[in-house]
Amino acid sequence: MSLYYIDKNSKHIYSISNSCDLASDFNKYATHFFNAAECVIHYLLEDAAAKQDIAKLDMWYFAMIYLYRQSLELLLKANIFRIVDSDTNKKEIVGEIRHDLRQAFEKLLELMNLTTENNDNAKWLFDFLSDISRIDRASDMFRYPFDNNLKVLFEKKTHISLSVTHENMNKAYNILWDMYNLGIFTEQEYKVYSPKLIIEGGHYYQQSVVGYKYTERLFYPYYSSYEEVGNLLEDVIISQNRHALFLPMCYMYRNAIELGLKRLIIEDSHIERDRALKIMKKKKHSILGLWNSIVDEIKKYSNAPDDDTTIDNTQQYIETLHNFDQSSDLFRYPCNKKMEPYFSEVKTFDIENVASCFQELCNFLDIVDSMLQEVKDFETEMYADRY
Repeated sequence: MSLYYIDKNSKHIYSISNSCDLASDFNKYATHFFNAAECVIHYLLEDAAAKQDIAKLDMWYFAMIYLYRQSLELLLKANIFRIVDSDTNKKEIVGEIRHDLRQAFEKLLELMNLTTENNDNAKWLFDFLSDISRIDRASDMFRYPFDNNLKVLFEKKTHISLSVTHENMNKAYNILWDMYNLGIFTEQEYKVYSPKLIIEGGHYYQQSVVGYKYTERLFYPYYSSYEEVGNLLEDVIISQNRHALFLPMCYMYRNAIELGLKRLIIEDSHIERDRALKIMKKKKHSILGLWNSIVDEIKKYSNAPDDDTTIDNTQQYIETLHNFDQSSDLFRYPCNKKMEPYFSEVKTFDIENVASCFQELCNFLDIVDSMLQEVKDFETEMYADRY
């Protein structure tokens, strides 16, 4: 199992090379993430709705919104980098705005000496991005079941209109796209919906219903969302030769693995909960750090024969993935926080092989989750019988 293996007969080889022109590269990544989000929402509104597949309609919402949100962040920064030349200034601006879409838009207006006063699209976009920042300032709430303060995004069951979500995300993206290409806010007319990220209503099988009390703070809905959307994107890549979806696909899988490891630590392990939460906060996005925090317990309860190499193989793969993407940003951004570009030299991947590597690791994490849950259930029964 190697990320770098290339099958000589593969029809899906993808080479990545960034231009080191950050405005152009951020714009390119924005396109990839937006197109990935479009694949997901069209699948939900068409295939999943027709099949009345409520599980996908509900759970895929988290990964889909993240893809859209990431495309807007990338496009905002592409607009900013089109104006700002100095890498030092770019670094300072990114450090200031971080992932806050409203702040990014305000910075863009400042740099362009523009206001939103005389353009309806600009006013709408400001309000829409402000609403996203109110809900998800740090770009975490659609990636994880709770934030560092254990706050959840949805405190009650919420029926979200996917069709309105689609219209609003397209409107926001197109306004920023015109800004990048034309340097102005156009007077293009769009369907008018309230500038809100979350709008309830619509046909039942064109809704995402989230906020179920029984899943509150559980990792599974998010883990499943990212893993399954990764699978969908792989299917689209293979069936339609849309190789540009490779990086969004990789990030879906990468985040699923991080979520899967955190699920083992928080929900399945014998680590006391407060300590488990501290481990999660300390290790942050480190795949290897999270793995090292749980691997001894996996070994203890696996009862694997001496010649079984599964855990050793998993260790090697996790080390490879960690070394490749230590900060969880390689698949999301064309550069690091120091403005140093990723993929400045051509890197070639076999898409099916990379997807297979991620899928095998997700399968392993699912098996370990079941194993550790069985152990805890058995211990609970033993304790109940004793007392």
